[in-house]
Amino acid sequence: MDTTEYDDVMRRRQVLASLGAAALAGCSTSNLGVPRAVNPLPGEDDASAWAQQGPTPANRRHAAHVSVTDPTEAWRVENDGPVSTPAVVGETVYLAAGVPDEGDRKYHIGALLAVDRETGTERWRTVFDSHGGGYAGCSPIVYDGTVYVGDAGRHGLYAVDARTGDVRWTADLGGSVNRPVVAADGVVCLAQQEYIVAFDTAGEEQWRYSKLNHTFLTTPTVVDGTVYVGSVFTGDESESVDDESSVVAALDLQTGEVVWEAARGENFATVSAADGRLYLAGKQTVQALDSADGSRVWSHRVDSRFGRLAVGDDAVFATDGRRAVALGREDGGRRWEFEADTHLRTHPTVTGESVVVSTDNPRVDDHAVTYALDVDSGDPRWTLELDGKMGYAAAVGEDRVYLPSHQTGESGVVVGVESANPE
Repeated sequence: MDTTEYDDVMRRRQVLASLGAAALAGCSTSNLGVPRAVNPLPGEDDASAWAQQGPTPANRRHAAHVSVTDPTEAWRVENDGPVSTPAVVGETVYLAAGVPDEGDRKYHIGALLAVDRETGTERWRTVFDSHGGGYAGCSPIVYDGTVYVGDAGRHGLYAVDARTGDVRWTADLGGSVNRPVVAADGVVCLAQQEYIVAFDTAGEEQWRYSKLNHTFLTTPTVVDGTVYVGSVFTGDESESVDDESSVVAALDLQTGEVVWEAARGENFATVSAADGRLYLAGKQTVQALDSADGSRVWSHRVDSRFGRLAVGDDAVFATDGRRAVALGREDGGRRWEFEADTHLRTHPTVTGESVVVSTDNPRVDDHAVTYALDVDSGDPRWTLELDGKMGYAAAVGEDRVYLPSHQTGESGVVVGVESANPE
């Protein structure tokens, strides 16, 4: 199964999972009444943290302070089931993982693991109430001392004490939450197929946004009190760059009111923000929009789906089935292109010198491979084989890059790598 086929399967799975949610007037939460003001972890706001999947709500996937050369393995965490891209705050790495269901060993259920950043030793784990539900594959985020992570079991969203692993509250959303949430200014926001949903930090729903025949399959982006989302239009099979079906929307973070909506002609699954612009990757184009009103700044036509991107200092980096490409942030001009031997599944992660991407579905006897591509030329600075058949997006913390991978239906691993001879 190639990357496009995998995305189509996941999309069908997610839309089916959301059918129950469409009938709900709202959602239910448990364990309400917890304090709204909680104690942030030390280092949550440090530049060295990867607290959210961006690593900030702007979703740039950029960590300019980190440089890893000639990588060596610092530690690895092996799990009897799939693993996610981790969150890294202070001395702890948080990892969403699938663990065997004791009631039915054929399935994995959701869990959250906290491991020591220096040694990889497990500190605690919380197994979710997910019997028969499966593993959602949602990466965790850390905000104000709480870990937020989606699940495919009984509850769609879990809020977990980052220090102890105790569940603070859950939200029942009628279906799986497969994408990371984002949190800012006391609001926790997520995309759940047919809805964008916002909670406060006590688990009370604040608002939800939907649009007929539109599906939202990505992590929302938040900048200066505004939530930006891109839709996938599901009402018609036909689509061209001239269609006005799919939209990019700007919503008020506190109220959910629409600031603006702009038809941009194709299905977008990725939105990143930097310096007053939004960068989007879709099936036919990579685009830059003015974040104030959604007007188009530039559009770069592509001949296959570039569904994943990251934003560096002066370039946008996107991946499709086998290729990674760099486009200038100002005008969208192509700077370089790299072609891998097999499919690049992951969002790029940009460090000080490299664009880190990993492969998916290698040949039978091959491992997944991580490439660190030079940000200026696209040439590989280093490569690293991963145990498993699928690689997932890298996370970054201080002087280390964290690389997750897994073999479908079997074990998963997260490897922390650092420079063999740091300067």
